[in-house]
Amino acid sequence: AKSSQNASGESKSAEGQAVYLNIYEPKKPENRGIPPFSIYHTGLEVYGTEYVFGGGGAGLSSGIFTQRPKWMPDSAEWKYKETAELGRTTMAKGEVNEVIYDMKREWKNNEYDLTAKNCNHFTDALSKKLGCRGVPSWVNRAARVGNVFRPFVGNGKSDEKSGKNAQKAPIDDGKHSVIVQGSIISELELEKVACLNELKTHTLKAMLKKEKKGRGGGGGEVRSDADEQLLLILPFIKNVKPRSLLLTTTKDDTCPKVVKVFVNMPDLDFEEAGDTDPTATFEVSQEGTEQTTMKDKSIAQTLLKLPAAKCNCVRCLTIFVEENHGDDNTVLLNLDIIGKE
Repeated sequence: AKSSQNASGESKSAEGQAVYLNIYEPKKPENRGIPPFSIYHTGLEVYGTEYVFGGGGAGLSSGIFTQRPKWMPDSAEWKYKETAELGRTTMAKGEVNEVIYDMKREWKNNEYDLTAKNCNHFTDALSKKLGCRGVPSWVNRAARVGNVFRPFVGNGKSDEKSGKNAQKAPIDDGKHSVIVQGSIISELELEKVACLNELKTHTLKAMLKKEKKGRGGGGGEVRSDADEQLLLILPFIKNVKPRSLLLTTTKDDTCPKVVKVFVNMPDLDFEEAGDTDPTATFEVSQEGTEQTTMKDKSIAQTLLKLPAAKCNCVRCLTIFVEENHGDDNTVLLNLDIIGKE
C-alpha cells in the first residue's frame, strides 16, 4: 500500500490508521460482589496510545486519560480480555489529538455515570468521531440493565464533592491506575509556552498543538537550532502535580542524553540552567525505557519519573536538554506530561 505522512511526520498507509477497542474484565468479580458477567472496561487505541474515561475526584477535571495499550498494573482489579478492531481512521495523529482535546471539555470526571456516561460510552463516542464503528453492544450491556446492578455497585454516579461513588463504579474504580494519573498536557497555558534555541520551522508550540504543516509551516517535532541544547518552558493554567515525563525520540545521536528538570523557575536562561541545582536530572538512553506499538522501530519512548515530594504544587516546569548523544542538533518527536490536576 502507498504511504503518506501525517502532521507529526509519521508514515501512514493509504488505507488509514487502525483503531482498536481493548476490552478488560474483572480479575475476581466474586470478591467484589459483582456478578461474573456483562461488566467490562474498555479503552480505545489509536497511533499507539490508549484513551480511557473514568470518574472519581472532586472538581471539573477531565476524566479522559491515556495509558499503555492492553496493560494493567498488578494492583488493578481488571485484566486484559481481548481486542476488537473497529475500523481505520483517515485522521492524522494531530487531528486525533485535536478531537481528544475537544472531548476533554465534554467528559468531566465528576460526570461519570454507570448507565449514561461510562468508559464504554466514551470509547463508542470517540470511535465514531474517528469515522469508525461503535463498540459492540455486548460490551456495554451493564449500562442498559444498570438498575439490576445497582445493589452491587451503588448508584454509579460521581459525587462532585467526594467522588466516592465513581470510585466504586465497576468500570473505572480508584484502583485503576489511569484514574489516578493521566496526561496533563491540556492544562498547559499554550500561549505562554516557550522553547529557547528551537528551529523556527520545528517549534514546541507546534508540537504541542499538533499543527498541520499547511497551517503555519510547523513540523511535528522540536529541533534545536544553533547547537544541541534546548530549554523548554512549560507554564500551567493552574497548580498541578506532574509525576513523569514521556519523551518520544529517535534512536540516533539527535536523542537527548542529559535532561534536567526545574520546578517553578520560569525565568531561567541557558547559563542559569547550567549553574542552578535542578529538581531532577536524568540520563536518557537512545533505546528508551518503554515498549511501544509503533511500526517505526527507529522511534523510542522514555519515561522520566519526577520526585513526587518536590512536584506537588507546580505552576511551571522548565526542561533543560543539556546534551544529546553527539549530533549537532537535538530532536524531540513528542512530549507528554503525566500527573494529577
